[in-house]
Amino acid sequence: MKIKIFVFVLCAIFGFTVYSYTNSLQYKLQDLLSDKDCDVGIAVIKGDKNFWVNNNDTYPMMSVFKIFVGTAILDKIEKENIPLNSPIVISQDMIYQTYSPLKDKIKKYPYQSTIEELLTYMLTQSDNIATDVLISYLGGFKKLKQFIVSAGFPQVIIKVNEKLMSKDIQNQKLNIAHPIDIALFLKAINEEKILSSRQTDIFKRIMQQTQTGNNKLKAGLPMDTVIGHKTGSSDRDENGIKIGDNDVGFIILPNGEIYYIAVFIKNSKMSDEQNANLIAQISKLFYDELK
Repeated sequence: MKIKIFVFVLCAIFGFTVYSYTNSLQYKLQDLLSDKDCDVGIAVIKGDKNFWVNNNDTYPMMSVFKIFVGTAILDKIEKENIPLNSPIVISQDMIYQTYSPLKDKIKKYPYQSTIEELLTYMLTQSDNIATDVLISYLGGFKKLKQFIVSAGFPQVIIKVNEKLMSKDIQNQKLNIAHPIDIALFLKAINEEKILSSRQTDIFKRIMQQTQTGNNKLKAGLPMDTVIGHKTGSSDRDENGIKIGDNDVGFIILPNGEIYYIAVFIKNSKMSDEQNANLIAQISKLFYDELK
């Protein structure tokens, strides 16, 4: 599949510039992506510089949308002075057949969880039940959209929760974003432009505990590299096409500098292992250029 790669100079809009290594990086990416049977979108930000690949397209976020749920919850509890250990009761009628380590843990209903436990399960293990419970606690999609718009990202679209995505595979295409918006969102969080300092620290701490996707972004990094990330992975349609396979996060270089990366794959005919390996190769390429 022919994949076009574009480097954008955004001086007039954001005052961004492009690194001197752009040409060689562009060549390496072209070589890496040219024969892949999928669509790939990439955004990387370091300081006031960024790199885009196929950013004009939107991509199904899959579980990457959980970073918006998590930050909206942290914003809510800060503004309403709600302790992180406040209880949230999970009843039997909130449970459905889906991926949920939390569900597997619960022996009896109603189960009393906490905001912190649900956030941790959602972000570190991509727990679907925890996600839907937190969306309800937040006040539903209307409240979530209000938060996203107020944070400055109205182009990020979230229409369905995990339960709706499990009912109809086509619903997995509805929560969408441009890669650059995810990278910019992570950067804004780290710079405390969205959450307070305390809530930002909580978010970053939980993200650094992520247990899913060790074969994606993390696999392209040296072993001791500090990374906070969130993965996403869809089902396959009746033709065997993978709707989305993603990983996004922030990475701390040995010198303490941070860069933000979002890699999205859609419409993939490749295996899950091949998708993950491609994300890992992209991760390594950028780490080697930025370190």
